[in-house]
Amino acid sequence: MPRFFVPAAAVHDGRAAVEGDDAAHLARSLRAAPGERIVVVDDAGAEHGVVLESVAPARVEGAVEWSRAATGEPRLAVHVVQALAKDGMDELVEALSEVGATAIWPVVTRRTVVRLDAGRAEHRVQRWNAIARNAAGLAGRARPPVVHPLRDLHGIRDAVPAGTRMLVCSTTAQMPLAGIDLRDTAAVAVCIGPEGGFDADELRTLDAEPVHLGPRTLRARLAGVVALTALLAAGGDMDAALP
Repeated sequence: MPRFFVPAAAVHDGRAAVEGDDAAHLARSLRAAPGERIVVVDDAGAEHGVVLESVAPARVEGAVEWSRAATGEPRLAVHVVQALAKDGMDELVEALSEVGATAIWPVVTRRTVVRLDAGRAEHRVQRWNAIARNAAGLAGRARPPVVHPLRDLHGIRDAVPAGTRMLVCSTTAQMPLAGIDLRDTAAVAVCIGPEGGFDADELRTLDAEPVHLGPRTLRARLAGVVALTALLAAGGDMDAALP
């Protein structure tokens, strides 16, 4: 069933409403009709099965059939610090959102090929958040990841939540990412460089544990997804089947 994220106030007295772009998507693109069912996930951590009763581009409303604690979120919170890839950033954000990233931090590095002015950067981040929201809904997650504003590497350690374990993928590292012990780890940030990798100064700035992704060289737009998947698998978050 289609899945949409709503504020907690949109679900009350046995009813739920979807407004804005999601309502327009339901009414126009999906051509939803009364009697059909959707799932809405509120920002208080619950998901609800809804039988549609009225459908319009501005507002879709229906009766709540069932409610339960929202499912689909990993135990391990993974923040992906991702250098702007030369191409494929939309697809990268989509994949990270589907697999289970908690947050995505796009960064500009010295070897980043793509350069965006402030206006273009803001527009891209808005687009990436919309992509993340849609992808998380299709994947059955409890919440979409936040795509943070574009920034450089300085201060990134202070920007991620306190207590987050920092890893950086490097071709010169000796420790495989798949071998990291995550039993006592609640949150981790994995840093992915651009096509040319992080330079020595940037690695010192990150001051993170170096890890590698195996004996093959991966494109920047793929490395983040591989790293995220390996971390979630190592943390046991790929073990459960769909509820």
